[in-house]
Amino acid sequence: MNKIHILHADMDAFFSAVEQRENPELKGKAVIVGGVNLSNRGVVSTASYEARKFGVHSAMPIAQAKKLCPDGIYLPARHQLYKNASREIFAILKKYTPLVEKLSIDEAFLDVKGCDRLYGSAVEIARKIKSEVKKETELTISVGVSVNKFLAKLASDYDKPDGLTVIKRNDIKNFMRKLDIDKIWGVGDVFASKLEEENIYKASDIWPYSLEELKKKYGKAGVKLFFLSRGIDKREVKSQSQIKSISHEETFADNIEDRDRLFAYLFKMSEKVSFRLHSNSLKGSTVFIKVRYSDFSTYSRQKSLKVAVNSSEEIYQKAKELLTQNHLLNKPLRLLGLGVSNLCQEGQEQLNLFAEEEDQLDKTIDELKRKYGFNKISRARKLYLNNDD
Repeated sequence: MNKIHILHADMDAFFSAVEQRENPELKGKAVIVGGVNLSNRGVVSTASYEARKFGVHSAMPIAQAKKLCPDGIYLPARHQLYKNASREIFAILKKYTPLVEKLSIDEAFLDVKGCDRLYGSAVEIARKIKSEVKKETELTISVGVSVNKFLAKLASDYDKPDGLTVIKRNDIKNFMRKLDIDKIWGVGDVFASKLEEENIYKASDIWPYSLEELKKKYGKAGVKLFFLSRGIDKREVKSQSQIKSISHEETFADNIEDRDRLFAYLFKMSEKVSFRLHSNSLKGSTVFIKVRYSDFSTYSRQKSLKVAVNSSEEIYQKAKELLTQNHLLNKPLRLLGLGVSNLCQEGQEQLNLFAEEEDQLDKTIDELKRKYGFNKISRARKLYLNNDD
């Protein structure tokens, strides 16, 4: 199929833009939104484009931002205000297709295949979305249009703010040729440094390598690199109603017996599962684990919870209990997996009054991961894996 049909819609400097909308006196000024409080130990959640001219960006410590932009307007995050604006935006997106995959409060993929008879081509739908969002919310949104999710995401980032970029099938090779290697999903600072040692700086520098060479050299990351460097991404857009469970597993190159190392991997998986749950505004009331030993015997265990969860710490603790209480770590593991099922929308679950602080920390970390790559920020527990991952 030659038609482009995947959109990536991403609000522009969302939190600060909402604050500027609510207070017109802030328009055109450097607005920096921090966490729940604005202590110097906190980090920037969102900076307006006026603030970015001073070098302020998301994930930057508040103390550093104040040095770069001392006259900026620093505001604490007002999450309920942003959630209300987000609902308006997603109501607009869902008018054009039921296939809307929510990535975060201000970002989503859309599959508009088959919607052309009602609303026109994918590019026409993108224009309509931009126009309607501006009219209904007084906010701007950037939209990328292409043949798959990876390219649509690259396109939406290409001409921010208020951008509309299209990458057609015939454009892919030229677009990817000059793309910096760290723009490819999964290429964080450490991996990018390793690639630079091989004189790999652009996506096109990967092209001379075969799939077998990259797999042997970098494992699963090398396989992903082979395909994404060529703009190939076969993942489908999935709406929230299609998601029944969220899980992640690791098959180790060598069997692992060291419990500290296994627990570090377990927390890494908990972060990934939590990230995807938060991105889809979901929680789950069943945590399950899976182990496989060197003889390929495989075991699964699960635990149902009274209160649905989506925080990395809670998922990790429940999974750790399942492993230890069921004596599943008595011999080396070839594979370890973790997941959450029995999902529900956030706000529909029984509330845990003591989880709010943990949840806010998770959401702050998730926001930074989206902006700067999953592996560029983590909690201290995962540092055990620094030499491995």
